Amino acid sequence: MSSQEGPVMPRFTVKRFCRFALAAAVTGLAACGAASEQATPSPAISQEAAALRTVVPLTRPVALDKAGTVADVEFDLPPPGPGASSLLKVAIRLQANEGAALRAPSDRLVDEGLAARVNLRNLANGESTQIPLYRIGPAPGTDVPIGADGRVAGVTWSGVDESMLRRVGLIQQGMFYKVLLLAEAHRPAPGHYRLTLELLEDHPRLKGQSVELLLAYASKAK
Repeated sequence: MSSQEGPVMPRFTVKRFCRFALAAAVTGLAACGAASEQATPSPAISQEAAALRTVVPLTRPVALDKAGTVADVEFDLPPPGPGASSLLKVAIRLQANEGAALRAPSDRLVDEGLAARVNLRNLANGESTQIPLYRIGPAPGTDVPIGADGRVAGVTWSGVDESMLRRVGLIQQGMFYKVLLLAEAHRPAPGHYRLTLELLEDHPRLKGQSVELLLAYASKAK
């Protein structure tokens, strides 16, 4: 070997380096593909199209000023997405062009008490099985079972997995949203369900309030 030739890398080292580089390249491509898939939301769909959705996540416009049944929805529940937990949330969603514009109406909804009856049933195999529902407890990380009559007294601040909503076009770019929880189901099995929401009292202060019933999974704890 002449003095101008550098040290020769052993053959096995070259092979191992090539294999490592190839594996890293493939892993990088796969990661980029997964990231781009999760980061690409669908265009926001119209209110009319949203009202026709029968797969969670879904929304329905509701009026909260008069007592009575304001929602009666049959829907299909898929498994939760990658960023979602197994908690299914039954909630009220408000939206506005500015975040500050949500403060007064959301405070009003919380202050009203919004006495309601929520009933969730699994319709698998031609049967109708009531699903237990829960409320957020007074202490962090605790839950309170809702009675068999489904009665709830008011809404509480909450949130949902936004990635699933973006994927189906239920979040509009530039809009701000506030989610208020009525009830939640713990680990409901994928399948066909029916949800009814009944208001037990009139709430004239909420007349004209633009809100939606929202069925969506919670996000995973970080």
